Amino acid sequence: MKFRLLLGSVLLAWLSFHSAANAQTKSSGPSIDDLIDWADPLALTQQKLISFLDANSKDRRKPSYTIVTDESESRVTFYPGNSAQGSMLEDTMFGGLFEVTHVAVSCYRTSSSFDITLNNRNVTKKKLAALEIILAQKTGDSHPKEVPVGPSGQTALWWANPKYRVGITSNGYSLNFSISGVPPTSQPSQRQAASEPDKQQTLSANLDALLNFAGLWQWTPADLEKNYVLKLQDQDKQPKPPQFEWVSSAKDRARFSRHMFSNAETNLTMFGGSIKVEEAILEFVNGKAARATISFYNRGDSGDITTTEFDRIFKLIGQNLGQVMKVTPKRQIVSSNAALPVTGWNWTSPSGVALLEYNDYNTPGKVTKPEFLRLKLAAPNQADWSMGKMATGVQRMELLQRVKKTAEGDVYISGVPMVDQGQKGYCVAASCQRLFEYMRIPCDQHEMAKLVSIDAGSGADITTMQKSLAKIDGAFNVTFKPLINPEQYYSRGKRRVSEKEFLSIIKEYTDKGVPLLWGLFLGQKPEDPPLPNGGQVSGGHMRMVIGYNLAKNQVLFTDSWGAGHELKRMTLLDAYDVTLGLYSMAPRGL
Repeated sequence: MKFRLLLGSVLLAWLSFHSAANAQTKSSGPSIDDLIDWADPLALTQQKLISFLDANSKDRRKPSYTIVTDESESRVTFYPGNSAQGSMLEDTMFGGLFEVTHVAVSCYRTSSSFDITLNNRNVTKKKLAALEIILAQKTGDSHPKEVPVGPSGQTALWWANPKYRVGITSNGYSLNFSISGVPPTSQPSQRQAASEPDKQQTLSANLDALLNFAGLWQWTPADLEKNYVLKLQDQDKQPKPPQFEWVSSAKDRARFSRHMFSNAETNLTMFGGSIKVEEAILEFVNGKAARATISFYNRGDSGDITTTEFDRIFKLIGQNLGQVMKVTPKRQIVSSNAALPVTGWNWTSPSGVALLEYNDYNTPGKVTKPEFLRLKLAAPNQADWSMGKMATGVQRMELLQRVKKTAEGDVYISGVPMVDQGQKGYCVAASCQRLFEYMRIPCDQHEMAKLVSIDAGSGADITTMQKSLAKIDGAFNVTFKPLINPEQYYSRGKRRVSEKEFLSIIKEYTDKGVPLLWGLFLGQKPEDPPLPNGGQVSGGHMRMVIGYNLAKNQVLFTDSWGAGHELKRMTLLDAYDVTLGLYSMAPRGL
């Protein structure tokens, strides 16, 4: 104990010296430290916060912050130290010990909470040790608890105070610092409660209605909402336990998932409840249900399975489909572009088409495991390339027709399908699936995630991302081209492309109707709309660049996070600053 106190004294003395030295190089302007009253930090009101930000903005007519309000909270986001955004705040915290890149303050009906991203580039063990001592003094808790916060083994340190709790997590790219009003051993925070159900809540849905072809292909989005319960953003207004969510704002793709919530599972079943379902996607074309994809098993979500159990499920599904379709199946010719050897059986009847696919794990001479088992359904006139129907592939003229222009100056690529990566770190796999669907190349994110060996919990850093994309190149007969190569520009010290070249690349490919895969750091720069509450707000990520606006000097992009993330924007300079890699991937010869 004496040693710990001595160590604390030494570190705090070092901190005092560091702060004094830092004050000589920084201006004496206010910082985030001036915003936090440690006696009761959650007593901060939005009115006080806005007054503080306005007082430290260059021009009150151009706020240096963004406000997003819904019925449960009002969230204020700002970037201290970003003079381009009009902020005059110092981008430091804890007496200059850490650099602050992003701040979000959520104001609820009765309290507030802070989510602050700290730059991790110059963090040392000495600084972290000093921070622990500071927080122990501020909160009065000298014994922080280590709490798991994710499936990849990531942990957080939490300090408890009678009025609030303080948490620190790190993902290798940034430190996330938060202050909230719920002790770590109590119920979920208000934000979590607004988006996730109680663990004891019963969540279930039987999907046999998807096999009733006579009725299904007549369904509109409104009919789906009549037959199944939609997940609402405000769970306080949820009349019944939710069963599905819209993946796109246009309501042309709906998703049933066993992992719709991170803290509770949904029991999805088919064939009278005899078979469990991992995920189901229902697609609408021209306002009517047209296709469905049901995942009965994928190793990324389900874990390993014995071949005996896999064979039992496969045969049971085949027997049930025979009774539903009332026709004999035929062996499906598998596309040569498949990432894994795939076996398929096809049932075709006047009422619809069904294709049951799984990876061929009994290939002679190879020891492989069951990876996936999925069922694809389609209305009689909607069995397209995704179900093995031969297609000429996407053509240049068709891609050009997908480029849209608006009166406000937006030039963007339309028709990029939305895929929600869900709770998994599948940003690479999900982005590639979206790109491949756009190009009419059959594949899904689970199959692709196996190919590139992406961990479902932690995702991939930029080096892993690029190696993964190179693997996909060979497996799917597409051309992969690094346009900004992190290995070249970050590891070998070569000159990075200029901002002008960056825009030229984006403009060239957008004008051709070809989306680009974009690796970047999240949470470093502002974007519109802001990063979502409760989602990923920092670290490495992959998106798709789909457009630009020269008049507003913006880059347009899309995230694989479902409805509301179809078209987003960031200033060109900010997008350039956070870029790690930029890639094209298209069918060879296109």
